[in-house]
Amino acid sequence: MKKYLELAQLNEHEILYHYTKCHAVENIFRSHVLFATKSSFLNDTHEMAYILHISQEVIDEMPEKSWRSLMLRQVVDTMEDFKRHDIFVLSFSEERDAITLWAEFGEETGYNLGFDGEELLRTIGDRQKIYCHGRVIYDHQKQLNLIRGLVRTEIPQKSGGSFETIMQNEIDHPGTAAFQKYRRRLQAALNVYATFFKQEEFQAEKEYRIVFKNPDKSRILFREKDGFLLPYIQVDLGKKQLLPVKSITVAPKNHVDLARKGMRQYVELLGYDIPVDLSNLKLRY
Repeated sequence: MKKYLELAQLNEHEILYHYTKCHAVENIFRSHVLFATKSSFLNDTHEMAYILHISQEVIDEMPEKSWRSLMLRQVVDTMEDFKRHDIFVLSFSEERDAITLWAEFGEETGYNLGFDGEELLRTIGDRQKIYCHGRVIYDHQKQLNLIRGLVRTEIPQKSGGSFETIMQNEIDHPGTAAFQKYRRRLQAALNVYATFFKQEEFQAEKEYRIVFKNPDKSRILFREKDGFLLPYIQVDLGKKQLLPVKSITVAPKNHVDLARKGMRQYVELLGYDIPVDLSNLKLRY
């Protein structure tokens, strides 16, 4: 389904920031492993509901009532029954000093690691298959345009005819092969776009996602978070070279001198020559 996706990707020499807590930073440098979380367990729990809301808006624009009814019954109302792929997401931000991300990932004990984006993707891709990657889309109008293109043009062309022909043939003779192929492809594409569509209120995060699909079941692990088990997979960055980390930033409420000094000495001991800087944000306690 990634052939249907239109995702903005990295610019040359772009840095991707990974916000996390101090103990996780130490674990990343020690193990050379990042954790990709199953998409249905991400912090924004309404991602599938949101893509269906966008789809509903596009369907409501259709001129024929019978087409709208068919799309709602056969596509939107059955999305929850659609067998979702095991999609796992590794999240970064383009923003070095985002107050919303500090609040979520530890403004008192947090750090962010600035990775060379291209080198990170190359390092991961040498060891496991990346399904797709790109910037999260927050613009509502762009989201509508992308789904309109899927619904009316791109997927119909791959499913045996024009959108109008596929719809009308299914209305006249329910159960056509062309419509069933169209429905499956559209639901699969919506399932992946759900991973990259977020409400405009989240746009300050400037999120960049790397997506992995259908890992071997034996690779799926669980860790405790806030009293529940979180499924994830390990993303191997290789232990024979230094990680492509170019900077470390200390959280805004972690300004005691030892926070920066200790981290700086830690990474120097590991062989890194990278800056460890304080957040520029000034927060009241």
